Amino acid sequence: MVETENYTGADCTGSSGGSNRVLTLSNTGKTTQGGFLVYASGLALSLTTDYTVSHNTTSSEITFLNRLWDDMLIIVNYYQSISGVAGDFGLGPLTDFGVVAVRTPVTVATDYSGNKVYVDGTDVDIEIVIQPYDTKHELDKSGLNKVYDMMAFIGPSTTLNKYDKITYDSKVYRVDNMSTRDFNGTTVMKKAMLFYAEDE
Repeated sequence: MVETENYTGADCTGSSGGSNRVLTLSNTGKTTQGGFLVYASGLALSLTTDYTVSHNTTSSEITFLNRLWDDMLIIVNYYQSISGVAGDFGLGPLTDFGVVAVRTPVTVATDYSGNKVYVDGTDVDIEIVIQPYDTKHELDKSGLNKVYDMMAFIGPSTTLNKYDKITYDSKVYRVDNMSTRDFNGTTVMKKAMLFYAEDE
């Protein structure tokens, strides 16, 4: 979504008629150069010739290289990366309910007998939203079977694989199933289904 902000030269640092005056935007996510447009008194300004910009995660700054008077109207159009759904999980559930857990990456190998061997890697802290999985039973040949113990949700850039271990609240869980939750072609978060393995 395009954001539009309206200012005058009086909103910039420095004195009327001066150069290198700085305007601070109201963005709450990092601005991007694609689609970033600046107008002063109705004229489109050129990057590096008329202005420079510092794309910050909040409060991006435009420096006007040429003379700028207080009564000049300034219009800025921009996109910010946080406006997409990819940032929603990090700003919502992960911020509100996230905890730090320990991920132990696990490599699966085969020994000389053809048996699977699970080799633990180096522990790393990850941010995660973890919750008990409502007991689900499947009507299956021999009767009722519990499927998973916990569900975990992580950000789209966090690495977590099948067979990895998650340690939280002095309990160790093993990742059995990983899936992504996408919206309009963008991964919003990943979901992991966990089995309880042992106490820490």
